[in-house]
Amino acid sequence: MALIFFASLAAFLFFVPVKSWACMTILVGKKASATGEVLVGHNEDAPGRFIIQTHLVKQKRRAPGTKIKFEPGLAELELNENRTSLFWSEAQTVSDNPADSAFCDFYVNGHGVVICSNNCANSKEDNPELLNGGIGYGLRRLVAEEAKSARDALEIACGLVEKYGYASSGRSYAFADKDEIYVLQIVNGKHYAAARVPDDEVAVIPNHYTIRQPEKNLQGYEKLISYAKERGWYKDEDGNFDFARVYQSKETFGLEKNTYRHVKAFEILLEMDLSDLLKREWQPLPFSIKPAHKVEIETLKKILRAHNHENSQHSDKPIGICNCDTLESTIVQIRHNPDRTILRKALGRPCVSPYVPWYFGINSLPEGYEDDDPEKALLEHFHLKPEDLDYKDNAWFRAMEVQAACDSLFPDGAAMVKDEIKIFEDKLEEKLQDLDSQIELRIRTDPGIAKAMMEGAVMTCTREAEELAKILKTKLEKIS
Repeated sequence: MALIFFASLAAFLFFVPVKSWACMTILVGKKASATGEVLVGHNEDAPGRFIIQTHLVKQKRRAPGTKIKFEPGLAELELNENRTSLFWSEAQTVSDNPADSAFCDFYVNGHGVVICSNNCANSKEDNPELLNGGIGYGLRRLVAEEAKSARDALEIACGLVEKYGYASSGRSYAFADKDEIYVLQIVNGKHYAAARVPDDEVAVIPNHYTIRQPEKNLQGYEKLISYAKERGWYKDEDGNFDFARVYQSKETFGLEKNTYRHVKAFEILLEMDLSDLLKREWQPLPFSIKPAHKVEIETLKKILRAHNHENSQHSDKPIGICNCDTLESTIVQIRHNPDRTILRKALGRPCVSPYVPWYFGINSLPEGYEDDDPEKALLEHFHLKPEDLDYKDNAWFRAMEVQAACDSLFPDGAAMVKDEIKIFEDKLEEKLQDLDSQIELRIRTDPGIAKAMMEGAVMTCTREAEELAKILKTKLEKIS
């Protein structure tokens, strides 16, 4: 009976799409962080039937002039000759619309640069300038393969947009390294705004533009304003140029699903009730804020797990930060030594999935994670068959079983799972703290042993998470 129950849940989960498009990114400057390190928190959300696959991509030298075409109908792109190593979290789906596969992937590269994005549709642009169809998916991939710093990532991305034009209506990219964070918010075509997150502040990005006053010393500023004047969207007498207000379409400006999540994150960071903001006519919120206290890893977990109220379900309106379309949640703690950078990954919705630590410097994927050839995965990203998404006995699908059961057995099932995850994570973080101190010492004197320790830590943590998933499934079966 229990097997039938879980099989039916899995089938329901993977074949019934629920639209929301609600990605969320939290960017913490190093002086706003309790660890003294730049922190990036990101929920990747997309509706429909998706799976997440993890890849470790090795450095590679290519022949000059090597080209690739990602989405059908878009520009053919020249790949960098010297690709750095990558941690690649790939969101896979099968769709007639290439855009469904174009904008979900999360990267950390061998130079310690983090790349993620959020949909910001729609912009006002209705006449974009595009070369050979423009660039979409390729932007994040080319930046990830080449960027040596967050500023370098920004400059590479701006160059690609200026050359090809951006093929989607609107998007926000975050580029972070051990020292800095830059946000690039692009309009369909060749216009964009850029801003740096102050070291002592935190930026929150849901699915609307958040840059208000683009930085004048960064690329694209003058063209952005002159184009807005040309289109009649902005005049000097309007006062200070406000990118979010000028370039966001009237139809998507101030949408409840975006403003609610934006305010919710600010409430947690500022530790104050901001509900009155939701009762007024929407005004764009500040690009970044100084938090009430230094931001802990636990603070980011709280934000990325937030629902619209404590006992709400994922489909309740307004949608929460953790919602029915959340595919994966990642918190990155960026270190000076990229190998020691820690990614905490929660498969699926983080409210019912543990954040498990991964060191960037591992050489192989732990048991239970797909280990397809990443070169093949890149070539096939837009050419998957439905059977490529069939159930497999791996970490992702086991997490989905637990998640689906929590929805079906709400609220008792979800409450039990959350309690168990809290106990599990507390123990995991305690062990990690001690081990990480040992690794820090070893990496200076014996990098080989330090790498082996990192590898062992990831294997142990993921194995324990797998055991937890089995325990939770047994307990959920008893509730059912």
